[in-house]
Amino acid sequence: MPPLPAAAQIISGNATALDGDTIDMTGQRIRLFGIDAPELGQKCARGGTNWDCGADAKRHLGLLLQTGEVKCSVRAQNAQGLAVGQCMIDERDLSEAMVAAGFAVAIENSPGDAPYLEVEQAVKTAKAGIWAGTFDRPSDWRKAHPQARIAASASQRAQGVARSTRASGAQVYRNAFGCAIKGNVSQRNGEYIYYLPGMKYYDGTRPERLFCTEEEAQAAGFRRSRGG
Repeated sequence: MPPLPAAAQIISGNATALDGDTIDMTGQRIRLFGIDAPELGQKCARGGTNWDCGADAKRHLGLLLQTGEVKCSVRAQNAQGLAVGQCMIDERDLSEAMVAAGFAVAIENSPGDAPYLEVEQAVKTAKAGIWAGTFDRPSDWRKAHPQARIAASASQRAQGVARSTRASGAQVYRNAFGCAIKGNVSQRNGEYIYYLPGMKYYDGTRPERLFCTEEEAQAAGFRRSRGG
């Protein structure tokens, strides 16, 4: 585990996964230190077929977060203004766990400083997760899909909407796993569409994003399904 700076800001509490390397804790978004996970919407190849590695990375992080209270030591702020933190559940380093499961790659925080590189080498040899086939490094995928950065910025705006709408009594859709409104990008025309529980196509929709209120979904650039 890499050492922490002497005066790191500590944030603790329950958290939810926003993607494979970003969590939301008590309204604050925190990027996991030292790793980069496939983006939501990103596909990887395995066994001759494509799979939703970005969605699966988020799902795996979500499962990790269900195991206990998270404690994050904020080390820096990234170019998008997000806090970057080394986050633990008890003695388990979430960044290390994501790399070890094959759902994230290790990155350099500064020249020569890649604390999870040895873990990555081991899981790469074991061909686990994304290393079982071929994939674009998340940074390369974002360059090839600039709309991903736009969606990320919209998601930050959605977080502010979420805090205000919940306080004002907007209807919140949740289930046992968290937020229940499903956001999906149409493969037919690229539209960003969301589905409420009980809608006709809700059960058959595999979400690429999840929201708790319609206002959050709309702030992130999604529209309500017209198909019911």
